[in-house]
Amino acid sequence: MRPKTSDDRPAAAAGETPMANGREPGSAEAALSRLTEGFDALSPQLQRAARHVIDHPREVGVQSMRALAAQAEVHPNTLVRLARAAGFEGWEAFRARFRDFVVSGGIGGFRDRAEWLAALEAEGGSAAVMAGMAGATAENVEAVWTGQAAEAVTALADAIIAAPRVYVLGMGSAYSLAHQFWYVARMAFEQIQPIPRHGSQPVDDLAWIREDELLVALTFQPYRAETMAAVRLAAARGATIAGITDSATSPLARHADHLLVAPTHTPQFFQSHAAVVALLEGLIAVMVARGGAAAAARIEAFHAERQRAGLYEEPAPLTQIG
Repeated sequence: MRPKTSDDRPAAAAGETPMANGREPGSAEAALSRLTEGFDALSPQLQRAARHVIDHPREVGVQSMRALAAQAEVHPNTLVRLARAAGFEGWEAFRARFRDFVVSGGIGGFRDRAEWLAALEAEGGSAAVMAGMAGATAENVEAVWTGQAAEAVTALADAIIAAPRVYVLGMGSAYSLAHQFWYVARMAFEQIQPIPRHGSQPVDDLAWIREDELLVALTFQPYRAETMAAVRLAAARGATIAGITDSATSPLARHADHLLVAPTHTPQFFQSHAAVVALLEGLIAVMVARGGAAAAARIEAFHAERQRAGLYEEPAPLTQIG
C-alpha cells in the first residue's frame, strides 16, 4: 500500500459519504451540480464548505486551499473531504476543474458580458427582457462605483458615526432600502433609526430633530413630496442632511450636505435599485471599517446574542449575519 497523504484522509464520518459512485465530474459545472444535489446529505461543516464553493466558484481555481478554507470558515481538511465526497481523488483534482472554469470564462463558456447579453437578446421573448435588465443593472452598478468619490463616502460614514442620532428616511420604493440600511447598520451603530414609524409621517418623527443630528434621506424619480418636506424641516433646524438619490439634479441634491448618487436606469417601466443597494452596502462597509474595534465588537456581540437565542436554522458564520 502506498503511504497516505492529506488528500487520502477517509470521508467516512456521518454526512461525508461520497455523493455519487462512478466517474469524477468532468467539469466545474458538473461538480457544482453534484454538490448542490447532494447538499442535504453532507455534514454541517461540509455544507458550509460546499455552500462557499457553490456561491464563489471562481475562487476555487485561484485561491490556495488554506485561503479558501479561511474564507469559508472551515478547516482546510474539510475541503479535502468535500472534494472526495464529490467524487474526486483529492483536492487538487477538484481544484483543477475550477481552473478550467476560470479559463473558459465561467459557466456557459461566455468570455464576455456583451456576448452573453447579445445571445440572450437574440433569443427574443423573456430572454430578451432579461438581457435588457441584466445590461442595465450591470451598467448601473459599474457607474455607481466609478462615479463615486471615495472621499464623499468616507465623509458621510464619519458624519454618521459622529452624530448622536441618525434618522434614515425613505418613502415608497425607497422605504425598504432605508429599512435595510438601518437593519444592517444598527448592528454596529445603535444611534441609527428608520423613519417614518408605523402610523407616522416623516415630519412627525423629525419634530424634535436637533442641529447636531443627521438625516439620511433617499428618494428617486419621481421624487417624493413627503421626503422633501422632511428634508426642508431638518435643514431649517440646522441638522446635517445626507442625500442618496439618482441624479445630481435631484431636488434632494440642493439641500444635501453630503450627496451620493446611484443610477436607477432600466428599460422597463420600473426603476432598478441594484446600484442603490450596492452603494448602501459599500457605505456600511466603510462605516464599520472607520468604526474600528468598537464597531467590530458590537457586531460580534449582536451575532453571539442571536446565536444564543437560536434564531438561525444552522450555525451561522460571523460574515453572514442576516
